[in-house]
Amino acid sequence: MPLVSRALLVAPPSAEAQVAPITAFAAAQGITLLRATTEDFLQRPAASLHGCSHVVALVDDATLAPLLQRIRVENVSLGFLPLDPRSRLYDWFRVPRSADEAIALAFDDGAQAIDLLRCNDEIALGTVLLGETPFLSTGSRIYRERTGSWLRALRYTLTLLLYSFRNLFAIHPFPVKVTTGKDKTFPTAITGLVAIENDVSNAAARLLNTTISVQDGKVSTILIAPKSIMEYLAFLFTALVWGEQKVNRLPTAISYIKSSYLQIESPRPLRYFIDGRRRLAENIELEILPAAVRLNLSAAYHAQHEIQADDKDTVKVENLPTNEARVAMIQRSLPLFTHALEEDFKELFLQLRDSARAPAHFLLLMVLSAIVATLGLFLSSAAVIIGAMVLAPLMAPIISLAMGILRGDRSLLATSLTTIGIGTLLALGTAALIALIIPFEKITPEMAGRLNPNLLDLGVAIAAGIAGAYAHARESVMKSLPGVAIAVALAPPLCVAGIGIGWMDLHIISGALLLFLTNLVGIALAAAVTFLVLGYAPILKAKRGLAISLLLLGLISVPLSVSFYNIYSYWSIERDAATTVFQIHGKQLHLKQLQVAIQRDKVLLRADVSARQPVDIDDLKALKQLLSERWGREVELEVTPRLQL
Repeated sequence: MPLVSRALLVAPPSAEAQVAPITAFAAAQGITLLRATTEDFLQRPAASLHGCSHVVALVDDATLAPLLQRIRVENVSLGFLPLDPRSRLYDWFRVPRSADEAIALAFDDGAQAIDLLRCNDEIALGTVLLGETPFLSTGSRIYRERTGSWLRALRYTLTLLLYSFRNLFAIHPFPVKVTTGKDKTFPTAITGLVAIENDVSNAAARLLNTTISVQDGKVSTILIAPKSIMEYLAFLFTALVWGEQKVNRLPTAISYIKSSYLQIESPRPLRYFIDGRRRLAENIELEILPAAVRLNLSAAYHAQHEIQADDKDTVKVENLPTNEARVAMIQRSLPLFTHALEEDFKELFLQLRDSARAPAHFLLLMVLSAIVATLGLFLSSAAVIIGAMVLAPLMAPIISLAMGILRGDRSLLATSLTTIGIGTLLALGTAALIALIIPFEKITPEMAGRLNPNLLDLGVAIAAGIAGAYAHARESVMKSLPGVAIAVALAPPLCVAGIGIGWMDLHIISGALLLFLTNLVGIALAAAVTFLVLGYAPILKAKRGLAISLLLLGLISVPLSVSFYNIYSYWSIERDAATTVFQIHGKQLHLKQLQVAIQRDKVLLRADVSARQPVDIDDLKALKQLLSERWGREVELEVTPRLQL
C-alpha cells in the first residue's frame, strides 16, 4: 500500500518506548517525520503541523476524541496507535494487534472519511449513556475482560446482575421531551438511554434486531423505558440470556431511534457519560457529522461499517410510555406490574359485564351442553363430551367473577355469581332428569374419570384461568377461548353430579361437585392474578378478594391432596407389585394384569399370578402375608394362577 511521504508524529513525552519503532519505520521508508507532544498539538495544532497534511498519533481512550476535534478543524488525515494494549480503541476501530501492521496502517496514504458523533459539542467515540442502564460501563475492566474464558463471562454476568438488582426498586423514570431529526417531538419518561457509535458489540447493541453501521449518517439510540418492575426484569433477562447474540425482536422495555439528530430535553439536570466521562446538562444533543474526519482504518473496520446512504429515519417508539396518565403514574413510582390504562379498562369492563349476565342464549346453551354432555357420559364418548365442553358458556361468567374479586366490584360479583348459579342448577337439573329417564345405572369410564379429582386437576384449572383472563384482555387471542373451555371441562363434572342426583348416589355427587368447585375456584383465582399482573387493579385494592380466594383454594386443596396421595399410593403399590419377582416356597411368582384399590388401611389387589411351577393355596396365602408385611397394610387378594411353560 502507498505510504505518506511526510507526517507529524504526536505522542506524550512518556511514550518514548512506543515512539522508537515508529521512527524506525519512517526512517526505513524514507518518510519525513516531525515531532510534537500531545499537549502542544491540542493547544497549537497549526504551529505543530508545519505544513504536514497527515498526523500519526499515539493515543489513549481519553485523548483520541479531542485529537479528532483538532484534526477535523485543520482538515488533515490521521493514523493512530493505542498506547494501552487493553484499550477499547482496538475493538471499536478494529486496530491490528500486530505492532508492525498497526504502524504501517498509520502511515497509509489512503485515509477515508468517516462519520463522527457529537454530543453537546464533544466527540463520542463509543457510546453515550444516560440515566440508569442495566449495562456495565464499556470502560470498566470487567467489561473489557468479559470474553476469553467461561470464568470471565460468568464474572461479567454476575457483576451485571448485582449492579442491576441493586437498583431494581430504586429506579425512577424521569420526564423528557424527545426530538428526532425530522422535528418529531413527543414527551415521555425513560430510565436510561444508550447512544451507540463505534461500540457496536456492546450489550445494548445486541438487543436490536438490526445491524448497526457507523457509516450511515445516523446515530442508533436505545431508550430504556420499562413501565413496571416486572417489565424491567424481563428486559434484563433478555439482555443476559442472549449473551453475545442479537435478539429477534425488541424487548417491550426499550425503543429504538436511528436518526441524524436527536435531542433529549429535561426540566432538571441530567447526568450522562460520554465514553465513560461524566457530564451534567439539562439538554443533550446527539448529532452525526457526516464524513467529518479522514482516518487510516483497517479493511476489517470498513468491511464491518459499509457506507450506507439512507435518508429515512427509523423511529420505533411504540414501547415508549407517551400517554399522560401512564407517564405521571410511573414517575411517582415504578409499579411491580404494568398498569392498564383507562381506555383498556373501559372496553374490557363492558365485555365482562355483558359476560356476567344470563341472557336467553346463555340458558339455551347451558341446557344443550348439559344434554350433550350427559348423553356423552352414558355413551362414554370422548368426542361427544368435547362437543359439550365447547357449547358450555360457563367460562365467561367465571372470568367476570375473577375481575369482580380483584377489584371488589360488588355489582359484578353478584351478577356473575347469579349467572354461575343459574347455569349450575340448569346443568344439574338437566342431567338428573336424563338419568331418571335412562333405564339403567352404570358408571361408565368417562363418569368414573371425574369422581376422584386431585391436585393435577387444580393445575389444569389454574392454567385455564390464566389463559382465559389473558384471552379476554388481549383481543388477538380471543379465538383460543374454545380451546380453554375444552381444557378445563366445566360441563362434564356438573353433569356427572346431576347423574348422581338422579341416582341418589352421594359418592358420585360429592366427587363430581368437588371437581367442579376445583375448576371454579382455580379458574377464578388464576384469572384474578392474571388481571392483576396485566395491571387492571393495584395490589392494595385486590388484597381482600385474593385473600378470600386463596382461603377457598386452601380448603379445596385438602381433599385434592388426599386424593393425590391415594393416587400416588396406588401407583407405588402397582409399580412394586409389577416389577418384583416374589420368592414363595422356592417358586418365582410374577404378578400381571394388576388392578389396585385402597379402602382405608386395606389394599384390594386383583392380578394374574404367573409361575413356572403349579401354584397352590398355601403359596397364595404366603404371598398375601408377604405383601401385607411389605406394604404395611392388610392385603386382600383376588388372583388367577397361570402356569408359565
